[in-house]
Amino acid sequence: MNNGQYGAPQHELNVISSMLRDRSTVNQLVDWNRSDPQYWLRADHFLAAWLSDAYQALLIGGLDDIDQRLRAYPDADPAQVTADAVMVRMESLYQRRAAVGDISAQAALSSPEYWAGIHNAVRQMAQPTWPANPQHARHDAYVTARAAQHPSTAENVPFELVRARGYDNEARHRELAVIGAILNNPARAEEFRYSPASPDASPYWLQPQDFGDPATAEIWDALVTGPDPAIALPAATDPNLSPQQRVAAMIQHITTRLDYIDYHRSTGDQAARARLDADVNQQIATYLARASAPDFSPNPGNVARYAVTFILEPSIPAAVKDLAGRVRDYGLSDASLGQVGLELSTNEYALDQIAERLDAAPRTLVGHSTPNQAPKPAAGQSEEQASYTSRPTERRVLISLIQNPSQLHQNGPTRSLAEQDFTQPEHRYLFKAIQSLAPDVAQDPWLLTSQAHQLARYDGAPALDFEELSSVAHAARTLQAPPADQAAGHLVTMTVRRTARDASTAVQAAAQEALDPRVLIDQSREQFQQATREALRYHQQSVPEPSHYGRQQADVA
Repeated sequence: MNNGQYGAPQHELNVISSMLRDRSTVNQLVDWNRSDPQYWLRADHFLAAWLSDAYQALLIGGLDDIDQRLRAYPDADPAQVTADAVMVRMESLYQRRAAVGDISAQAALSSPEYWAGIHNAVRQMAQPTWPANPQHARHDAYVTARAAQHPSTAENVPFELVRARGYDNEARHRELAVIGAILNNPARAEEFRYSPASPDASPYWLQPQDFGDPATAEIWDALVTGPDPAIALPAATDPNLSPQQRVAAMIQHITTRLDYIDYHRSTGDQAARARLDADVNQQIATYLARASAPDFSPNPGNVARYAVTFILEPSIPAAVKDLAGRVRDYGLSDASLGQVGLELSTNEYALDQIAERLDAAPRTLVGHSTPNQAPKPAAGQSEEQASYTSRPTERRVLISLIQNPSQLHQNGPTRSLAEQDFTQPEHRYLFKAIQSLAPDVAQDPWLLTSQAHQLARYDGAPALDFEELSSVAHAARTLQAPPADQAAGHLVTMTVRRTARDASTAVQAAAQEALDPRVLIDQSREQFQQATREALRYHQQSVPEPSHYGRQQADVA
């Protein structure tokens, strides 16, 4: 939900408003479970820059300034006094930035209109009539943090933790059993803790994206993995409360959070509005109370194994397919090959994180993977897919190289050529022959074609087409070809597109098979690594993918 008047999301405005009206609100934003308590809501979580600045200003002394001014001017308008105090602290913040060369801060300091607009917005947010409850600031702050970490593609929908997968009531029942076991005993959440290699990764090996139901994914985040989780509430471990009271406190925290999420989504998501109208989250609270009973599952003590068997492992094929889709999207786009390589390596990192979480979990099949599970070959391309081959382009490059083999040792795309850039066997072995011969010998068509035939025999390849070899050699003697760089760049680019397509196809096909999840991850990584190597072979290359390869090249033979 975006507030057009202030150019900022409503949940971000609500957080600042709550802090302005009640300074004790800031205590809801502190992670007291850490040995060094700190704010779990950071300034960089705010999408609106001026709200990020206001949040910083409040934390570095603005809240104290407001208290002092309110005591000094008891008869003044509290909202006006509050806005004045915040402006002074924000101006000091901007002056420090401007002093070290921040151009945007310098421009803001010289703009009275900017400060007038900010002052008016802060004064409005400080009014007691602002539509936000300071007691629930932690939930607005949660939406702010998650919106920054999981941006949504839908307008006015702050974030989506998970995309729905195919699931049934039995799968949902088992997901609720895992959640209910933690509600029944928050100490069981320790079974999900591990030490990730990345300091930025969550310390829990079960994550919201592993759940098939978006509702249970958000419940898990509100209960365990998210900022300000229910298991960290003082009431969750208060020995003076009965077990039923502890469960009720955690469920209340979760359902209030779900209500706030739906409220902020409701302007851009009709399903969220429908849930609010039907009071669905209160129905969820009833289900959660039922799931927290000790007899909801055969043995709540097996919660970690339930999570692995029924949630984590079934989620991996879908996650791998999503990554394969990203490989296809980026690999077949007109992005530079350096960008493609970066995206592919990011996917490899994502696979590594999945593997790390899987290895940390108490799997029942550890050590029982079938060693000879092999990926199936990539499926043949459909008629709608581009072929990502261009035999006329291959011929043009070879003719240019025969006329001037030294181009292979000059900087540029030609130097990056490899045999896999040639899709026709005759072209591939002609290229290998040019590479293997001295430049003056490579220019001799008889010796060159003879070398190509011999290399094919040594590799056990089928016999090469004599007519194609002769045609290329004849063109090299009778036609003058331009330098090979431009055409070579196209071949390198097409190889990257082709490899990305084939890798994504192979990974998606493997994800459909009943492979052990660890085997699937390892095989997918191998496919992505191959595509990455191709993309980085000449990472400066940024020639866009030609729309019609045959039309782009001159018919030189």
